[in-house]
Amino acid sequence: MATTEFVELKAASQASAQFRVPRFELRIDGVSLPRRVLRDVVELTYRDKIEEIDGFELVVANWDGERRRHRYIGSETAASAADPDLHELETLFEPCGKTVTLAMGYVDELQPMLVGNFVTMEPHFAPGQASTLAVRGLNRLHRMRRAKYDGQWPGAKNAKALTDSEIAKTFDGLVDPKWRGQGNDARRIPMPVVIDPSVVKDEPRLPYVAQKNEYDIDFLWRRARLRGYVVEVRPADAEHKTEHLYFGPSSRAPAPYRLKWGAGLLEAKVTLTTANQVKKVTVHGWDRHRQKPIVESADWSDPKLKRLNPKLREIVERCDPREERVVTQPVFTKDDARALARDLLLGRAQDLVKLSGSVVGLPRLRAGSRVLIEGIGARLSGEYFVTETTHTLGPAGYLTRFVARREDPDTGLRI
Repeated sequence: MATTEFVELKAASQASAQFRVPRFELRIDGVSLPRRVLRDVVELTYRDKIEEIDGFELVVANWDGERRRHRYIGSETAASAADPDLHELETLFEPCGKTVTLAMGYVDELQPMLVGNFVTMEPHFAPGQASTLAVRGLNRLHRMRRAKYDGQWPGAKNAKALTDSEIAKTFDGLVDPKWRGQGNDARRIPMPVVIDPSVVKDEPRLPYVAQKNEYDIDFLWRRARLRGYVVEVRPADAEHKTEHLYFGPSSRAPAPYRLKWGAGLLEAKVTLTTANQVKKVTVHGWDRHRQKPIVESADWSDPKLKRLNPKLREIVERCDPREERVVTQPVFTKDDARALARDLLLGRAQDLVKLSGSVVGLPRLRAGSRVLIEGIGARLSGEYFVTETTHTLGPAGYLTRFVARREDPDTGLRI
């Protein structure tokens, strides 16, 4: 596995003379917010998680002191509907399918965050306080949430294990017939699915992946974030004649930052818990070809698990964790069962240490990023995988909060 080159905050700051001047840009149907609306913005927050579609919240002052009325919602009348100026403001944030693009960052470095739609308006009227309006939006991928489904890969007897990109391709309604029968029926994503063939060879082949009562787009989003990929709708181009759904690495991939307590890392709260740790995992399955039960186990003596961070492994082994038996996840071969046992064991160990922290606003610090945390001791310092971020731009400036789980630099991400 290649060594990750982490970005120093000092170097990132020096690369931009205006690093400390935060800025955002929000466009509605391609048009930037009018200056009079920008003056009303109280706070802007963008959130993303590896298991959820990303979204944002914009809070604006809703009271027009000059006209003594609510500006965006709460004072609608027949007269205001007939006044083009008032009507434009009263309908500006309506959750009615408008396309919204959001970018955040600094004067000379705006980072695209999402293309989405308004979904909620929440006016707040309170005594003794100025009226405000919170407008929420989601990535436009949420419009593909039509129904929840189950699925599994491989989906046919003796079918080969697939990579995440190959699984994503099975959702393509125009896909080559060779992908049929691998899992889903390629009928529920309403556009072609495009992957990056150059990365497929580097992705691990997954012995078993399941989709359980989940929207297809949420399933693809989750698999993408676990790989550090993106899922986004892209317009037609020279290679693809129609609008398509892209699954793969981003050209503007999340940056891996080096964050040190007292030197860039503003706050860090670490949770170290052994409550859910296990010393051994046993997986039970059924061999459909031989019509025999499958029982395979993995423990910390397994040579393929020896690359776990030694400090974490020491804690896991010393705290007398329990044994866990798994019978709810279907497997069909001994190799599949053994691989699943290893992944479950390692996955539990990676949940041993979790960290929530905050730094000066970093628009490229996103869910799916990796950060190197330093200055908090040998057991806690190390490489972490970011599972969620919250970017807030308000009166206090631009701040990024993040939640991450401990990862060992030598093992890479295990699914």
